[in-house]
Amino acid sequence: MKRLLVRLLRIKPKIYAGAEKEKIRNDMIQANRSQDRDITTCDKTLIGGLECTPVSLANAGGWLIAGEDNPKDKILYYIHGGGFTGACTRERMPFVSYLVRQFGYNVFSMDYRLAPEFMQPCALYDCLDGYEWLLQRYSPENILLIGESAGGTLCLSLSLLLRDKGMPLPEAVYANSPVTQMCGYTDSYEKFSLTRDFIITKGILENITGIYFREEDAKDPYVSPLYADLHGLPPVFLTASACECLLDDGRRMADKLLEAGNRAIFKAYPDLCHAFIISPQMKAVAKSSAYPDLRGYIKEQLG
Repeated sequence: MKRLLVRLLRIKPKIYAGAEKEKIRNDMIQANRSQDRDITTCDKTLIGGLECTPVSLANAGGWLIAGEDNPKDKILYYIHGGGFTGACTRERMPFVSYLVRQFGYNVFSMDYRLAPEFMQPCALYDCLDGYEWLLQRYSPENILLIGESAGGTLCLSLSLLLRDKGMPLPEAVYANSPVTQMCGYTDSYEKFSLTRDFIITKGILENITGIYFREEDAKDPYVSPLYADLHGLPPVFLTASACECLLDDGRRMADKLLEAGNRAIFKAYPDLCHAFIISPQMKAVAKSSAYPDLRGYIKEQLG
């Protein structure tokens, strides 16, 4: 019904500017400051039987979530999405718990600092701190980065930063529905915004400018990895919904990775929503091949 009303009324996405944007900015900062990040208060169906250890880093923190029978020498480094401005491990525990219980791998989940109080590159450097913490405990060939939406973007940007710093690279990256460029609206935006995709829509780039990144930084490779020199990166598996606005972002990123000599896969799944990978409770996701594909990729890369 919502989709029908949107089509009939031809509703356009609201673009915020001036005093209205500044008010929203302040409201977001206050909401993030009051965010509950304690996963030990989650529903026991999500954390029961799991070892949940808080990790304190220089400017942020995270959680190490482990299952008793999971391999101790392998780790999934999960970076959550949320538009760079929200969410945390606690909100993503249905997915994190699924990775630990059903896939059989322990997870380190990063709670990076959030925009707009902490604009780019704060989140990226928090993710770097998390990776350095992992390198003290795991071999890089036993680390796989995984993230959705903004988290998928940060996985790609982190890989670039690690390469640029000459640091050991993770074994592989899995990025679901990543934003790979902040510079313009692709054909998939034109086709799916407010027709099939009601999560990421046209207007988002204007709204996030000045919130997560500064306008002059739109083509910074750590903001828009599509514009980076992409040589020498780990294998990357990119996924998206076949009917979401970021479909072209993922497809174009895979093409450029391949052109630069990397191993890259792109797969689009029909009739799913943006960032579908974090929703094991959704019937459409459970019935798709998305989770078998993810599980197979992890096992192929980590063993």
